Amino acid sequence: MLVFFIHGVATRDACYSSNLQQLIKTEFSHREEKNPHFYASFWGSALTDMGKIWNGIDEDLAHAKKKYSKSDSEEFLKYRSFREGFFSQFMGDFFTYMNSDNGQEIRNIISQQLHNFIKQNPNDSEIHIVAHSLGTVILWDILFSDRFSAEDPALSIRAMIRALENQTDVKPKHQVNLSSITLMGSPILLINMMLDIRPEKVKQLAHSYSSEQPLRLLNIIHASDLIAYPLKASLHPDENSPLKFEDEYLLEDANVAEKTVRSLGLTSLTELAMALGSSDAHKSYWNCRKTAGWITNNILNQQKAIFPNLLKAVIPHLEQVKGMTPISEIMGIKLNDHSKNIPKGDLYLKFPDKSGKIYLFVNPINVHHVYVLDSNDKLEFCGYVGWIDREELMKKLELIKGLMINR
Repeated sequence: MLVFFIHGVATRDACYSSNLQQLIKTEFSHREEKNPHFYASFWGSALTDMGKIWNGIDEDLAHAKKKYSKSDSEEFLKYRSFREGFFSQFMGDFFTYMNSDNGQEIRNIISQQLHNFIKQNPNDSEIHIVAHSLGTVILWDILFSDRFSAEDPALSIRAMIRALENQTDVKPKHQVNLSSITLMGSPILLINMMLDIRPEKVKQLAHSYSSEQPLRLLNIIHASDLIAYPLKASLHPDENSPLKFEDEYLLEDANVAEKTVRSLGLTSLTELAMALGSSDAHKSYWNCRKTAGWITNNILNQQKAIFPNLLKAVIPHLEQVKGMTPISEIMGIKLNDHSKNIPKGDLYLKFPDKSGKIYLFVNPINVHHVYVLDSNDKLEFCGYVGWIDREELMKKLELIKGLMINR
């Protein structure tokens, strides 16, 4: 089993997928599945150097300041950090790819790397592609666009995929079956207005599959990621189509700054929250355990919970609750003591996979304590929040309960 990654904008490090690879390996281990082979394709070296562009912008701003000497240089180009960072990196990389020569060079790099990956693993005939950001657009373009000449590397990539081999006269020695595609932080919905790839092209590929073994397409969207949008309605998948498509959403705040601003509940701060969260949200997929769980589900064609051991999944969520004070010892009771020694209060939730349970205890001064016990009633986590943060704790507990019920 082969997993091929395609990165997106502002990626200049070939090790960009290392954390996600490790998280996926952990998922495979939990499910007692053999680890796949990974390959992180890297084409970032072919992109325009935005640093040179911004050096020119700074020269222009310096001239403007001399002309309007009484003005602050920041006034000439507001929101400088956002422009120079996430926004210009995305736009710069996108227009670089859409340049015919640069785009062909990028596709050629990906084609050569995919060929080498397949060649190095001749006994593995199943491949899964995971793409992020602009990488999802490049993948979409390669698989479905009609704009390429017969010599374009996109056709060489299609020739390596059995379901697409009839679109080219090239017959490579090594071919694979494309079993699943995972998109993360994808702007395909908007950029497709330029590419003009019709839903029929996607369905055409899907019809090379059977209802027993459909083409699995997963689109993961972080709620704070301004680049990412759902795709299901635009693809118009048929109910009985051999295309199994899902949009999945990450609903957490992207960082503490966004969470803090949003918690104030002021409409006037909406744009600030957006600026604080969007960039981190767009990068977050590579370090997200939930993303790794969804990708593993997609690769293995499973409907298992994102984390087979729900107890291990719940504890990090509780640790992130605002005001939570984790405690390794309370009233002389240490972690892993038996539950009968704990003033644990009411049973709040039993995990559906029987890996553990949550107890909630409120003391006389309204301090909320939460205890997580394993299936043998051993204490795995305990912590408390003061009355100011009890609402945050209850929201998190209700979210956990909802996810358990709907899993």
